[in-house]
Amino acid sequence: MRAAGRMATVTFAHLTDVGRVRTRNEDALGAFEPADPELLHSRGRLFVVADGMGGHTRGDVASRVAVQSLHDAYYDPQRSASLPEALRVSVESANTAVYRESGVATGQEPMGTTLTALVIRDHDAFLAHVGDSRAFLIRGRQIRQLTEDHSLVAELVRDGVLSATEAEHHPSAHVVLRALGLAPDVAVEVQGPLSLRGGDMLVLCTDGLSRQVRAHEIRRLAETRAPHQACTELVSMANQRGGPDNITVQLIRFGPKRFLSGALLSLLNAR
Repeated sequence: MRAAGRMATVTFAHLTDVGRVRTRNEDALGAFEPADPELLHSRGRLFVVADGMGGHTRGDVASRVAVQSLHDAYYDPQRSASLPEALRVSVESANTAVYRESGVATGQEPMGTTLTALVIRDHDAFLAHVGDSRAFLIRGRQIRQLTEDHSLVAELVRDGVLSATEAEHHPSAHVVLRALGLAPDVAVEVQGPLSLRGGDMLVLCTDGLSRQVRAHEIRRLAETRAPHQACTELVSMANQRGGPDNITVQLIRFGPKRFLSGALLSLLNAR
């Protein structure tokens, strides 16, 4: 039974790491809760990961600008659209901010970033997604990828040209077909509401994790470890397997089972 007027318990942990090969971390993440109770009630809590594109200049700037711009647009108290539409428009606003920062219109080298955002409001989840970072839902002993990669190999798999196994080792596995900042407009994948159950866990991660650690391994650690420990072990596993890219993961637990003592959500943007 849902208790009228009470916010559901949400605990989380996250971690970002440069990996073993890259010299700088071009990933960014954020976990946000507005101080205004009315805004919290209407917009909920926001979690986001972004992966600056290493093939373009200033990927670290792109990811950081995207996360901050998304936060500012999404929690604009003047925004009156429904939650899914507000989330879509806010990602589009983040795209505009990254595009302007890159100076593409004046002939500068482009920069870009993936972005995967999760909102939890009451007992519902909403997603906005561009690129090949991922969101997963863990329910019971099952893990399901909620997002669809906007990448060349993912499209070839959907078209039946490649198998999933072939795609993992394809030389173009890193090629992203959709990202923020590369053009004035971007198509945003939006989902929700997705009804959540007590004990559900949601995982956001960049491809530095998902390319090295399989979904069932993510589920196992998320299920058997406290969130902060699961994040640490997942990043360690990706690094043990070469750590060829920056690694970022957020683990969000919905429901009454609390692992993090005193884990009250606060405005946070960790690098």
